[in-house]
Amino acid sequence: MYQAIAECYEGQSVFMTGGTGFLGKVLLEKLLYSCPGIEKVYLLVREKQGATAQQRVQKLLEQPLFSRIKEEKPQAFEKIIPIVGDISEPQLGIKAEDEELLAEKVSIVYHVAATIKFNEPFEQAMNVNVAGTGRVLNLSKRMKNVKAFVYVSTAFSNTDRKVIEEIIYPAPASLNEVKKLLEIGITDAQVKELIRGRPNTYTFTKALAENLVADNHGNVPAVIIRPSIVSSSKREPMVGWIDNWFGASALITTIMKGLNRVLLSSRDNSLDLIPVDYVSNLIIVAAAKCKCSKNVGVYNSSTSGENPLRIGRLAELIIADSNKHKFYDVPMPMVYFTRFKWVVLLITLFFQTLPAYIADIFLLIRGKKTRYVKIQSKVSFVRDTLEYFTSNTWSISSRQTTALSQSLSPSDRYLFPCDPTDIDWKDYIPTYCQGIRQFLCKT
Repeated sequence: MYQAIAECYEGQSVFMTGGTGFLGKVLLEKLLYSCPGIEKVYLLVREKQGATAQQRVQKLLEQPLFSRIKEEKPQAFEKIIPIVGDISEPQLGIKAEDEELLAEKVSIVYHVAATIKFNEPFEQAMNVNVAGTGRVLNLSKRMKNVKAFVYVSTAFSNTDRKVIEEIIYPAPASLNEVKKLLEIGITDAQVKELIRGRPNTYTFTKALAENLVADNHGNVPAVIIRPSIVSSSKREPMVGWIDNWFGASALITTIMKGLNRVLLSSRDNSLDLIPVDYVSNLIIVAAAKCKCSKNVGVYNSSTSGENPLRIGRLAELIIADSNKHKFYDVPMPMVYFTRFKWVVLLITLFFQTLPAYIADIFLLIRGKKTRYVKIQSKVSFVRDTLEYFTSNTWSISSRQTTALSQSLSPSDRYLFPCDPTDIDWKDYIPTYCQGIRQFLCKT
């Protein structure tokens, strides 16, 4: 007999890490709004910059994305219980009495927290992304009624492969050997050797953490969710919602404004975007449908496998939207694609850097403060940060995610859309651009 997703959460309590981040906020809002029978949501929250965990949660709930709950279901906020702690601390920095509370009450765990900085020092990335995952998993094993442990990884944890299926691949290194290197002091050369085939410490540590979950979950039913580049919401909690410049948002903005004229890429490469609400819905659905098994379920929340967005097409849609809304700073936005780095440098020099210097000279002559060279420096930084992902292309399968979505009732498929093949890029990219203008650029 079919059980609706909301019914699966009736009387259940959830423990969530990363609830103050971009994805975590959307996940929290959706859980409270669409699963009204949920008992409690325990949020792991650090005390930060003199603010208590309670104060941070209160400030979080004042953000616009929680507006529909404020208007329709304000009592739902009473279900949020802050738990003071830190993913990087032993035992998560949780007080003994709070740990006992979680062990007694929680049945579903969402582990979303991570350090997502590409250039994070290796030791810190290991502590947060790998050891932190182990700490949350160990706590989950203590929970008397645990039904699901959901680990949010990344679709780019296995970029050494061009085709990425929804399976757990062999670990990129022995976790025990890495721990030994950390104990004696790992060198930069050793780090480079360890992460070869992967662009940074983030993707390497995420791959290690996946294997840690697979090898150590024991009797805890576990699922791994792998989002690709998380972009603005498609529909919920509000159309186009975005609150940060991470992922592709900054790059798209530079193209919209006509500030970036060249990409190290082929027009036919895919840029694997996934709306944030599709990821949060998948987490909720996967936890509800998680079964006790020795094998860990894997769901890629990605589009390049079955619904690819070609970068050339993406640029066309961005530029068309920019021209429609006259959002550009530099007239006639355009993007040239090349596989050669020297061409990128040449076009950047003549069509971006030199015009910026000339514009600043005119500002100086008029007695005004210069700004265009500084802007161009940021534009180049944004482009170069994502260069690995634009200059390479992968086919990241999401067939199991689609199958999971199709196993839902028509009502649940509408309430919790998570099938990447449903996304119409012609409709969604203007939504993303509107979200950037509205929520980031405040225009």
